[in-house]
Amino acid sequence: MIESSPPEIENERLAAQQKADINHPEKFQPGSFGCHEALHVASMLADIVSTQLLDHPAILLDSDLYRRAHSIHAELVDLYQSIGAKHLAEPTGP
Repeated sequence: MIESSPPEIENERLAAQQKADINHPEKFQPGSFGCHEALHVASMLADIVSTQLLDHPAILLDSDLYRRAHSIHAELVDLYQSIGAKHLAEPTGP
């Protein structure tokens, strides 16, 4: 299992953000179409893990693999909930 520290993860995020060269960040803020798009992708991935991985016979037959796939599904559902909470939150001001 690959484990990264919070500072390493933040450095990766900042490097990816710089490489992505996001010209209009407001198009991806909560409440925007871009944020809704991320919400939708998280939902689709959670559904794919649920229907294609958790229900797969190779996973069902192995308790370790099932536990790991279940954990991934739970993380994706949690991510979906977190994005949704930010996306649908009341605006805090200008």
